[in-house]
Formats: sequence, C-alpha cells, structure tokens
Amino acid sequence: MFRSTEYEESLNFENPLYIDLRSETEFENSTIPGAINMPILNDIERREVSILYVNSEIEKSKELGVKYASIKLNDYFKYISNINHGKDIVLFCSRGGYRSTVLFNFLKSLDERVFKLNFGYKGYRHYIIEELPKLSEKFEFININGYTGTGKTRILNELESLGAQVLNLEELASHRGSSFGSVGLEKQPTQKMFESLLFDKLNSFKNKTVFVESESIKIGKVSVPKYLYDDYNLSSNQVLITSKIEDRVRRIREDYVNSANENFESEILSSLNELRKYISAERFKNYKNLIENRDYDTVIKDLIEKYYDQNYSIKKSNFDLVLKNNNSREVAKTIFDYYEI
Repeated sequence: MFRSTEYEESLNFENPLYIDLRSETEFENSTIPGAINMPILNDIERREVSILYVNSEIEKSKELGVKYASIKLNDYFKYISNINHGKDIVLFCSRGGYRSTVLFNFLKSLDERVFKLNFGYKGYRHYIIEELPKLSEKFEFININGYTGTGKTRILNELESLGAQVLNLEELASHRGSSFGSVGLEKQPTQKMFESLLFDKLNSFKNKTVFVESESIKIGKVSVPKYLYDDYNLSSNQVLITSKIEDRVRRIREDYVNSANENFESEILSSLNELRKYISAERFKNYKNLIENRDYDTVIKDLIEKYYDQNYSIKKSNFDLVLKNNNSREVAKTIFDYYEI
C-alpha cells in the first residue's frame, strides 16, 4: 500500500515509523517524537538550493535539488526495505512537498509499503496546536505540591511504579525546574518539541486520572501551555508534601551531586552566575567559595532557607492530603490508595 495520510489517521497505525526527510537542523529543532532523520537535502545542500530559488533561478534550483536527492535514493531504498517488515513507514518533510514526494514516488514505483504525511511537519504541528488543549481537558489531574527537596519527583516515580499514570513535566522538559535545574541533564527540547512530547505522553494514557508535580509555568527555557498549567494548578485534587530540612538537603545533594558528571562544577557555577542578580554580591561570593571547596550541603541549606522557600511560596490551602515524606514509597502508596487508583 502506498498513499497519503493524515497524522490523526497514522495514530491508529499498528506500528508507525515516521521518517523525517528535512535537514538535520530542522530535525533537531523539532520533529514527530520517535522519528528518524533521513535528509533528502542536508543543511548545506538545502542552503545552496534555496539561494538559487530566492534569486529566481528556479530551474537551476530544481536541477540541483534533483541531483542531491538522487544520490541518496539507493541508500534510502535499501534502508527502508530492510526495516519495512511489519512497520507502517510514514514519510514527511516540511509541508508535504518536493522532499517527501520525491522519495514517496520512488518507493511507490518499487512497490514499497509507504505513506506520505499530508502537509508534512507543518500539518502535524497544526494538529498538535489544535488537539493538545482538547486532550489536556479530558484528564483529572492530581497535583503534587511541595517545596524544593521534599521529594515530589521521587513520589511521582513511585506512583508510576504502582501503576498510576504520571505526567513528569521535568523529564519531558529535561530540566528540574529550579535555578540549577539544567545541571547534569541533556539539552532542553525546543518549545515545539516540548509540546509534541506532551501530546505524545497524554495521548498514551488510557485512564482519566493523571498525577503531576506542581511545576511553575516556566521550566527552564520551555513553558507549560497555559491551559495545561491551569488544568493541574486549579484542579480540585491537591496534595501537599512536607519534609525535614535535613532530608531536603540530602535529596538535593543526591539528585545533583551524587549523580554528577565531569562538567558538574562548571555547570553549577554557571547556574550560580545566573542567580547572582537575585542575591547579594557577598552571598554570591560565599556560595562560590563553598562550591569550590565542595561544601555543597551548606550551600543547599542556605539556598533552601533564604532563597527558594522565600521566593516560591505555596498559596493553596485546600489540600486533600498533607503528608510528611520520610519514605517516598510509603507516601506514594498512601496517595495511591486515597484516590483509589
């Protein structure tokens, strides 16, 4: 079978595999989650073709595009024919034009089972913008609140292991949500990619109830869509997690320091530098000296008491549960049982 398809239809395919035919830079910026990149024109080739086109040398731009594309067709045919067993191959480019049509028609002529995504990535992006708000409002969110270091993410992980549906916004954003939230993690996705990951995760849920951590609307460089933020922040299901200061310090040290990579100190100092506009010059200098001497606990405790707790107040008052986190597994089980998941 070979024909065009809509993204919504492809969601019902038994085993879809999306192949992004755009350049590597377009792919890195945002794509359909799980897609693999097979550029018909790489960045350099696309730039050369575009220059000719912009300068009204239309025929020359087409000739150059065909030349670059034809070089890759044999390798792409071999690759796709090898992976095509039991998969629904869906090709897409930027708008469903030249780049996807070239490979689609070539594979179709060889009787390969492929689909071409109508309107390409642009059509997919339009679908996400339209459908993500509708998807978000279908769920009943249970919002886990608590100050930094109270173990909210650990509780979410335990809830997930118990079989609950969990929307881990920090994981999708590749950021822990604090001033030091990027330390030790991979590069954050773009806003478009973050929204695609949100859609994919929400669309995977089978039941109505979803647990989420009470994140700010900004998580590093990406933003939670306002409608989703309101859906969990204004939910009638609210849980508050508390914890001793000593345990909060320990958890933060374990999450940041104990899992540190080789760039840890430089990343910590870089994040501290971003924080300096919010703290005095004396405190900044003191923190820097403590970090360089690896006295992390003192820095963490001071930041909790004199920065995070003072600047990130919890304004809600009506909580279904207020639980002290001495054991994340036990707390998760209490929450799980309370909501009868």
